[in-house]
Amino acid sequence: MSSFDEHLQDWRSYTAEPWNRVRYAVVRDVLAAHLGDVGTGAPRLDVLDVGGADGLDAAPLQRLGHRVTVLDPAEGMLALARERGLRTEVGGLDDLGGRPAVDAVLCHYVLQYRPDPAADLRRLVRVLRPDGLLSVVLPNPDHRVLTTFLRQGPDAALAELAATRAPTLTFGTEVAKIALPRLERWMADAGMEVVDVFGGRTVGDLMLDNGPKEDPEFYASWERLEIALSRREPFRRMGQFYGVVARRAC
Repeated sequence: MSSFDEHLQDWRSYTAEPWNRVRYAVVRDVLAAHLGDVGTGAPRLDVLDVGGADGLDAAPLQRLGHRVTVLDPAEGMLALARERGLRTEVGGLDDLGGRPAVDAVLCHYVLQYRPDPAADLRRLVRVLRPDGLLSVVLPNPDHRVLTTFLRQGPDAALAELAATRAPTLTFGTEVAKIALPRLERWMADAGMEVVDVFGGRTVGDLMLDNGPKEDPEFYASWERLEIALSRREPFRRMGQFYGVVARRAC
């Protein structure tokens, strides 16, 4: 059993929380803009979601008409993805060699767990066809400084600013902190052209009281605001998470 499967129930509870529904809503909006809707004339693309877990990012792309495969080492997570009607394969970043090339690759909330994320990024690029798109999403370490100040005060925020790793509560481990400029440099070194930077949970995580987020009317307004901010400067670089969409040079 994968170590991630051991926390399967924690993951299901985590993704059901309103602040994580907002994250998936922002990512869904951005990817739909870049990949398009087959039903309205966009080409049908082959999409590989590496570390795609239960398919929450992949399923909306399949509904848009794309051919999507979720690749993940956690079989329990993949069972949930199959419940969503997605094609799945057991594997991960170390199993990409020799795969046929695809039009788009997703790698969301994965690289921070890995010992050499720059090398992993090169692995992801090699799976892409020329002109293919790569979407990477990661926690934003800069945002952690703000939320730490609000919850714990200035001394804790200073410590957070200096820290190179951060805890992840859902899976009970620590992960690397990867700032956006660092990922952009890795993208350039791997021969990728950044075409979009986005972010989310920009304002919601600055609320100390999570109670209003449970209200459906408040949540709907909050989600609309987060989507509106997600690709607008300077907000897109200020959220709890950030994403980069890049294109492989022909």
